[in-house]
Amino acid sequence: MQVASKAIYAILGTIFIVMGLAALFVPGLALPSDARSPLTIHLVREQAAFAVFLGLMACWCVRHFEQRRFVHLALLLFSALFSVIHWVEFLNGHRHLLSPALNTLPFLALAVTTPTRQKDAAT
Repeated sequence: MQVASKAIYAILGTIFIVMGLAALFVPGLALPSDARSPLTIHLVREQAAFAVFLGLMACWCVRHFEQRRFVHLALLLFSALFSVIHWVEFLNGHRHLLSPALNTLPFLALAVTTPTRQKDAAT
């Protein structure tokens, strides 16, 4: 399970960092042209900065695997909230099914690898 957990952290970390940096430097990638305004560009950049932070925290879990429990739970909570936001938007008719489905994958991956007890953090 340790190898799978580290792989999940590395994959999520890489995705978050790469996508975060892309949106940080080119916020138009995350917005349709008719939705671009100074406010939406600012908000995308703020979310992008947070994505980079999440990626760094996921990478931290790879390097500090034995101490990852709290950070893992924080990543799990964030991914659950992010997933719920997308499912609510889908149920309200504002998103296609692919959006919440893809945004649920990090939550599921982290849920499967959640350390259940403090001593599990080392396994």
